[in-house]
Amino acid sequence: MVDQSDEVYSELMEIAKNHSTQIHYYKIFVKGLPHARNYGLKRAIGEIIIFCDDDIIPSQNFIKNHLQNYKEKDVGGVGGRIILNGNQSHDNPNLNKVIGKVRWWDAYLIDNFDATEMAYIDHVQGCNMSFRKEALIKAGGFDERFGGSAHLEETDLCLRIRKAGYKLVFDPEAELVHLKDAKGGCRAENYKQWFYWYGHNNMLFFLKNFNQYLFPIFITSSFIRLLLSAGKRYNPMIVIWGTKGYMTGLANYYKPKN
Repeated sequence: MVDQSDEVYSELMEIAKNHSTQIHYYKIFVKGLPHARNYGLKRAIGEIIIFCDDDIIPSQNFIKNHLQNYKEKDVGGVGGRIILNGNQSHDNPNLNKVIGKVRWWDAYLIDNFDATEMAYIDHVQGCNMSFRKEALIKAGGFDERFGGSAHLEETDLCLRIRKAGYKLVFDPEAELVHLKDAKGGCRAENYKQWFYWYGHNNMLFFLKNFNQYLFPIFITSSFIRLLLSAGKRYNPMIVIWGTKGYMTGLANYYKPKN
């Protein structure tokens, strides 16, 4: 368990202490979800690593249902079913729809992770995912340049794992309820932060993973989505905040590494 919150939760630390053979608790002070995941990865001793958020309720046999997919040696990762809190009905509106795909021409994500069918997928969602440790290491772990809400950090990793020759599977039996707690985690404090990092991470994700001849299509599609978001929220500043994020993401991609 990696805790990067500002507060010190004595109750949580006491639980970890009383179950020290099952729970290893790490308090870190460097903010960033990809950093926290990499920190945990370096200390994990198992062959399969499951990542989930702190505001979830796992289903019965949650761990078992993740692990059963790794009988096939070429499976590098698994995404589980995600039910948003208050929508626990198993009537699935996404039957026969596309699950977990990345659109090749503009980097747009298709989720449908509340589906009830197994499928091979392009990406998973961070609150319910697992990976073969060797696949994580071959892919180079999580890219810590994905800041703010860390939007697309897991998708970027998934594409690198697939490029390394592994398959990703969606298994609806590995199910959880995501409470979407308004506090905690790496959520943005306001629209300005959210749209800035949305732009930054989208730009970084595209430049890392897609043919740059598609850049005009990507940037046009992205700008249209910013305009639609600004119109929906009656806030034209969203376009400015998002555009600044895209520009910073471009600069960070080309920034020389130390």
